[in-house]
Formats: sequence, C-alpha cells, structure tokens
Amino acid sequence: MAHLLGRPMRVPGSDLTAYRSYCVAALLIRHKLPKEAVVEFQVHDWLQRTTGTDGTTIRLTSSKAAGHTFTLSQQEDELLECYFCHVRAEATKRLTSEQGRFFVDCGANPLTNLYADLQRLRKKYLPQVPGAAVDETPSTSTGPASLPTPPVSLGKQWDRFLEVFPVSLHSAPPSKRLCVGAGFTAHRPLYRKWRNVQLLERTSYILSQAMGRQATQPTEEAVRRALTKEGWVNNTPSVQDVVRGWVAPRDPPTCSRGLIRSISEQSWRGLAVRDFGGEKGKGVVATCPMDKGDVVCDYHGTLISQAEGRRREDSIYRFFFQELCIDASSRCDCHPEVDTYGRFLNHSRKRPNLKPKRFDLTFPDGPRPVLVFLAMHNIKVGEELLLDYGVTRTSFGGEGKDLAWLDM
Repeated sequence: MAHLLGRPMRVPGSDLTAYRSYCVAALLIRHKLPKEAVVEFQVHDWLQRTTGTDGTTIRLTSSKAAGHTFTLSQQEDELLECYFCHVRAEATKRLTSEQGRFFVDCGANPLTNLYADLQRLRKKYLPQVPGAAVDETPSTSTGPASLPTPPVSLGKQWDRFLEVFPVSLHSAPPSKRLCVGAGFTAHRPLYRKWRNVQLLERTSYILSQAMGRQATQPTEEAVRRALTKEGWVNNTPSVQDVVRGWVAPRDPPTCSRGLIRSISEQSWRGLAVRDFGGEKGKGVVATCPMDKGDVVCDYHGTLISQAEGRRREDSIYRFFFQELCIDASSRCDCHPEVDTYGRFLNHSRKRPNLKPKRFDLTFPDGPRPVLVFLAMHNIKVGEELLLDYGVTRTSFGGEGKDLAWLDM
C-alpha cells in the first residue's frame, strides 16, 4: 500500500484507513506503547524525531504521554512518514484548524478508540474463524512482540492486483483470462474494486475538464461534451454524478469568516514549529498540503504607526506596510500565551514559497488592516515555509539580513 500512496491516483478511503490501522497496531503491539501514549502522539513529536545508529527515536512530549520514548526501524520510519505525508494529509487538507495529533480519522478528528483500528485490521487481513473470539488488547507477553503474519487475503491481493493491473483513465479492465493467468483465481471482488477506483478517477477528471475558468459548477451540457470527447464506452460516470461531485471554491480571503476566526483565535491549519538546530534554529513546516493562493497564517502583533516602528528599530520581529507597522517583538496582549507562527518564518531569497498581502477586514470590534502570508505555489507536507523579507546585507548598517522588513 505504501508504494501506491505516492502515485497520482485515488486510493479508496477504506485502504487509507487500513494503512493507518497498521501504523497504530505497530506502536501498540510491536512497541508496546499504552493506548494513551498513541492517542497523544503529536505532529511536533514526529517532526522532532532524531536518527541514530539504532534507528529513529521519538520522544512524546504531551503531558499525558511525557516520558514515553520508542525507536523505529528504517522500514517503520518510512511507513509512518508515508502515513504523515499522504493519509493524514488527505484527511486534514480541507480543515481550517487542527489539534496537532499525529493519528486522526478520515474526518481529521483525533483517534480515541484505537482497538477499533486493531479489530478493523484483523477483519481485513486475517481469516475469521466462526465462533472464535477476537482479543482486543495488545500482546503483553515477555517474548519479542510482533504483528501477526497475515495470509494472502483480500487486502494483500488487492495490492498485488494493482501492481499487475494499474488503474488509469483509459485502460480497459482486466479480463477473466488475464486475471486467472496472473494467479488471481477469485478475481471478481478485485475486478469490481478496480472498476470503482477507475470510476472515481474518471469522475474527477471529467469534472476538471467541464468546470469553467473560475471553477464554477459545470453545466450538464459541458459534462456531456467532456464525456463525448473521451469516447469511453464502459465504466463511464453519469452526468448527474459528475455535477454532484463539484465542490464550491472557498471564499476569497477578504470575505472569509473563517480567516477572521483564525486570526482572532490564532488557530491555523497544517502548521507546526520545528527546531532545525544549529544556527538556523526554529522554523515553520507544513503538515498538510496547501494550494497556491491559500492563506497560510498572519503576522500577528501590535499595530503601531510607521514612525513609531522606525523608532523601535532594535527588533527583528517587525513588519512595515504603507503607513502602518506590526510589532511582534513580544507576545501580543490578545494572545499572551501563544507563540504565533509568523514570528518563526525563516528568510529565503532564492526559494521563498510565501508572499505577504495586506487585507482590510471587519472584526467584531471594528475594521482593521491585517498582514497575511499567501502560498506562492502548491506546498507539500513537510516543506518548510519561507519568506523573502526583501532586505539586503547593507540594509540598516549591515543588520538588514536579520530584519523582518517590508514596504508594501
């Protein structure tokens, strides 16, 4: 399954859930972590993992899980990295905020019933013996703990089936002769699942072709034209299913209540502070995919005049724009307990992926200008968020390379 997640094809939700269940089972059974520790496993803990000769070591920092440390093998590290970059990212990409838990369900809610994941994994990969009870607790034996070795079940057969017969928009479904010849004697469930995956891919593709330039809802006539152009005879999505698959684009930042709420609560999706160590220190990385033009976060601080900002030139946490200045040299009065993300964005002249933009928004206490950072291009999970502060080494007597300076 891991090698399929990185491909440009849609993986069924049930398979994503099974992959997450396997990762959870590895920590519960193989590493013998208590349920509370796995539930409290944070994205921050994953980003701060360290690699040594024995493997990858993770220290849990949540108050309910503090003190728990475990070491992953290279294969386990790759499995969890794949979960983080693909499965978790798929679940969290439409959120406006998140709680930072590593394991989340398909709705991006923190997992609580971990043993349900174990039960689901057993049902998918292990044959069920009629009348046999299933133990829902992790192994507590003193011998080496390991996950059960599953027989060639439907789940594993599906992975093999996709390797032999990869899904594409224009490929024909494998015939019975081809399936049996490849060793898939009980091929009907695999054949049906293959067709369902292709149908989802075709529906998404036709929708993208039929939408207008402004991503408006396609008309039925536009969908029919797109379908006719492809010339598919079998396994073709209906016009109605394609139209129903359209999702309205998000409101622009200037009229988004969600943006005002994110600024007021300082609650942003898909962000985490990572300590890179050495001279670089801390920075911000993405924990979910971001599209070009998305609002990533704001530069939060006290709004002062430009003249006052220039008088306080001793600070590096200051943004100037037009006649105003945002001073973030210390925590703001409205969020005294929060280290806001904007203060940790690192500078890059050669590869910035964020750009600043001023908006005038109407808050409950009245209108005021805000400075937000927009994604310059699509951003991947784990990518550091970087900003060109627009300064040179000669700015401010040679100190400009350290100043968060911008005239907009």
